[in-house]
Amino acid sequence: MKNNQQESMINFNSKYGSYALVTGAASGIGRAFAEALAQRGLNPIILDINSRDAESLQKELKEKYKVDARALILDLSSPDFMKTIIEATRVLDVGLVIHSAAVSIIGDFVDLPLEEHRRLVDVNVRSSMEIAHYFCNQFKAKKRGGLILISSASALQGSALVQHYAASKAYILTLAEGLWYEMRPYGVDVLGLMPGSTDTPAIYVGDPDLSEAYIMEPRDVAVEALEALGRQPSLISGFRNRFSFFMLMRVFSRKRGIEIVGDRLVKMYRRKK
Repeated sequence: MKNNQQESMINFNSKYGSYALVTGAASGIGRAFAEALAQRGLNPIILDINSRDAESLQKELKEKYKVDARALILDLSSPDFMKTIIEATRVLDVGLVIHSAAVSIIGDFVDLPLEEHRRLVDVNVRSSMEIAHYFCNQFKAKKRGGLILISSASALQGSALVQHYAASKAYILTLAEGLWYEMRPYGVDVLGLMPGSTDTPAIYVGDPDLSEAYIMEPRDVAVEALEALGRQPSLISGFRNRFSFFMLMRVFSRKRGIEIVGDRLVKMYRRKK
């Protein structure tokens, strides 16, 4: 068993290179990916806006796994953020990119300030496009590599109160699935990952009532995604979530599905209709 695990890790590293860029890596799912990759022997580049947590994780992974973990402090809403990423990774063998950073805003669409909507588009949509465009070109030239774009189960239908977040995640999912097909001939793996409720700092924004929610651990989400990479275009994290969304989308009409999700979110955030 141990030899099989070692062989799997060697194959993983030979396919995805020495370094992996993980955005939003200082906490939540991104942090779980960074640690899972360090455990496999890859050197994680921890990109995050939070310098204290990013540098703390960098030190922890270096000491624990003896990898060349690096911290890259960056705001993905800045117009020229890609210049910083390109400069930081130019001489490194980056073969895997996991784009986990995202902005989430909660509330009625028209009540939220337009500036918050613009920032959401910058971080969730524009950064996904620019990161995917640059690194897919790099991977295509090398004829190897991997890209995981973190979408959300909310991308599968309209979702009240998180309507713009869900819309941005639908963009990410559709982009990932299209790239999965286009990049296959070049030996590049792409996965659109759709986590459900996960125990991350983001899930507690807005003080939701999570008493009836099924909540996954970030590490379980990350490990499952790494195992699915190269096997399929997209993945809903967790069997229970996959079953729930199968029922929601196959058994109920589109209209009823939106109503069910909307009712759950209204209840979760203690909002009145």
